[in-house]
Amino acid sequence: MSTGTGAVVWELDGRLLGLLTDLGVPFERVDAGAYVVELHGQRRPRTLLWLIAGEQAVQLEAFVMHVIAGHLVDDDPGRVHAHLLRRNLGLRTVHYATDDVGDLFLVGSLPHESLHEGGLDVVLGEVLSLLETDGPKLQALAYGDRLEHDEALAAKVRADGAGRRPAGTPDWSPRRDVRR
Repeated sequence: MSTGTGAVVWELDGRLLGLLTDLGVPFERVDAGAYVVELHGQRRPRTLLWLIAGEQAVQLEAFVMHVIAGHLVDDDPGRVHAHLLRRNLGLRTVHYATDDVGDLFLVGSLPHESLHEGGLDVVLGEVLSLLETDGPKLQALAYGDRLEHDEALAAKVRADGAGRRPAGTPDWSPRRDVRR
């Protein structure tokens, strides 16, 4: 048993394992109650979604896009951030967020009572749908047509962010500590 992992997290670990197996989505269990699910779409072939069981809820986190300073349309991410704040008004389970360097994420929380096959399937579908529909709009807002003319920039922007971890976090950790 991992240090500091409570009985609630262990119970949710078993539920998550069963639900993800039943849904047939590719996933990796990286620690008790910590899973990385691989989502596949048309416009975005691969997205990694963290599911982290906590004492209060299961936290979700998916990388959306790198925002690379010096390459933005107007060198100010304010337009993108304003769009995301307006977009968040219509979202229920997951919301857009930025990290300390300005990269974009989808984050959310699934209450324990919603952790069943239907509830998890809806959340996975919502994340994938948002990435498929909002991704091109976000890229256009941030970079205009620069991605069409600069293949190196396009590769950086579209990278999945899977290996990125903040300093001082364990290898298995998502971008932030969500175990509460």
